[in-house]
Amino acid sequence: MARANRGIGFQLASRFQALGHRVCGTYRPQTKDDPSIAELWAKGIKAFEVDVTDEGSVIQAAENFGNHPLDVLINVAGVYHLWDDKPFTDLSTHDYLEHFQVNLLAFLPALSQADAPKIINISSDMASIQDNTGGNAPYRVSKTGVNQLTKTMSIDLAKFLNSKAQTLAIHPGYVATKMTGYYGEDDMDTCMSSLVDTIQRFGTPAGHDIPNGSYVKWNGEKMSY
Repeated sequence: MARANRGIGFQLASRFQALGHRVCGTYRPQTKDDPSIAELWAKGIKAFEVDVTDEGSVIQAAENFGNHPLDVLINVAGVYHLWDDKPFTDLSTHDYLEHFQVNLLAFLPALSQADAPKIINISSDMASIQDNTGGNAPYRVSKTGVNQLTKTMSIDLAKFLNSKAQTLAIHPGYVATKMTGYYGEDDMDTCMSSLVDTIQRFGTPAGHDIPNGSYVKWNGEKMSY
């Protein structure tokens, strides 16, 4: 679980652990003294520091994970600034690039050891071009990129790496977290419970309605690109 010590990542890590899964989660170097880290360990979740914008840090994290099968990689890491809600002309190159600096490919060897590996990328309804209402350009562009990457990975993993891994981009709901200034329009418990169920169903006969490489809501409902 990339970025497991807050918001959606903390919710998912806690819920999967409670279901009896072995969960490992990462946290940013800037949050190493946050009480949430101790909470993760107290729940039985192995937590380790990773800077997802630093390739060396990600490689080290993959080594720390060890020689174990990784059944599900959930990428929750992302950037959103409340002040992004302004015209794209007022934003710098750095504002855009900051949203794209996430790379977790070092975990592919661990995924290859699993019987039915899954890569879950947390997207957003703001990734939808059809539903774009303007503003928040860096976040919108980066999440649309996540959707494109998710689809491309679903093809390339099988085509070039002969991998069984399946990929899915999920809008988790507009829930109240620190990243959103604790404002949200969707119920956290409803969204997280459905999200856990969707992740578990995906890639199984029960999730036949969720295609590999697709973009869906927390409940598995298809989203508009």
